[in-house]
Amino acid sequence: MVNKLEIDLKVIIMAISLVIIAAVGSAYITFLVFSRSTPGIVAATEEAPNKSSSFGPIHELGDFTVNLTVPPGFSPRFVRCGLVLEVTDKKSIPELSRREPQIRDAVISILRTKTQEDIAGSAGMERLRRELNEAITEVLPEKIIANVYFTELVVQ
Repeated sequence: MVNKLEIDLKVIIMAISLVIIAAVGSAYITFLVFSRSTPGIVAATEEAPNKSSSFGPIHELGDFTVNLTVPPGFSPRFVRCGLVLEVTDKKSIPELSRREPQIRDAVISILRTKTQEDIAGSAGMERLRRELNEAITEVLPEKIIANVYFTELVVQ
């Protein structure tokens, strides 16, 4: 009877040890997986300008469907995105409407140069947002764009 009790105690201790090792291993693997994407997110967050709590007037540019750059021999990929521009002043919206063909051309030109990897993840989206903001600002006579927002972003 004592021998059976010792064996049962050893089995219970082994089972508890295995559960603890499995839990620690799972936590470590989860940490490794999520820490790979964290530096890009932290870098994008640090580089992002401070956004105020107020939200200015907006101008909707609509949807864009553009082929992405792919290496020869690979199947075509495309991105579909919707863009909204936040402007600094409501008086700027007529200028945006007047220059919308130029703005759409600038957006399409930038999107066509991107690969799927360029716009993947939070850091990729933040880089694309900054690049679009700069390109749109170049088209306009003065700096009236406060932010660029994605209303939709699908890569296929």
